[in-house]
Amino acid sequence: MKTINTKNFILILIVGIFANIQSKEIDLRLYEKRLISQYGEDGVIEKIFQLIDTTNKYYVEFGAGEGHFCSNTKYLREKYGWTGLLLDGACYSCLTNMADNQRINLHKEFVTAENICHLFEKYNVPLEFDLISIDIDRNDFYVWKSLSRWYRPRIVIIEYNGGFNYNEDKVIKYSPHAMWDSSRYFGASILAFFNLGKTLGYSLIYDSEGVNLFFIRDDILESCKIKFKNQNNIKKLYRGTPKSFSSRRIASEFISSSEAIKN
Repeated sequence: MKTINTKNFILILIVGIFANIQSKEIDLRLYEKRLISQYGEDGVIEKIFQLIDTTNKYYVEFGAGEGHFCSNTKYLREKYGWTGLLLDGACYSCLTNMADNQRINLHKEFVTAENICHLFEKYNVPLEFDLISIDIDRNDFYVWKSLSRWYRPRIVIIEYNGGFNYNEDKVIKYSPHAMWDSSRYFGASILAFFNLGKTLGYSLIYDSEGVNLFFIRDDILESCKIKFKNQNNIKKLYRGTPKSFSSRRIASEFISSSEAIKN
């Protein structure tokens, strides 16, 4: 019978511990922390970048409102010294609080799929940056698809329509200048965004209370050897509340993600 000397035993033990650490799935729900964000996004974002590290500490957020209330980027700016671009189409403070707007780089712009890349060029957004947060209450799906032609954020946070169940593939029809009318007709379902993310090379890793989805680039997952709990499992990640559409007309105005991606 062969025996293992102390040196080899220690080496095997270290390798085993390292392999266990590497294979452990990270449950992002354990790190939810709300300081400024709408729900627990502050803590989740913080944990993700502890795992994957930062590159340029640059973010883009739209619609950002006045850049403070329920922001997904203010915590990064104030605690960690990040910088970036904030855009909002109905930012009333943009007309009054000019000094603060300049300090946080907030601009009044109405974002569409047609102008998003032009706006990024106008405000000198780098082609690759750490984080984007998209919340424009309507055409989020199309704007992400459009900006991905040139820009490759490492982490994408995007609002979705949690009123659709995890197995419903629904996207609103694109209308560039339409705005949210306070109805349930906005955005896209979790399945639709999952399909778009997969097409663009991203994995779904977290759902923030049925409001925001978190995606990470697949190449970063591979290079960092990280796996998140329920990664790409939309049934288990989904935290929305399925609702029925009382209006047949509104229900018929949605299309599938495959149709939206082709458009």
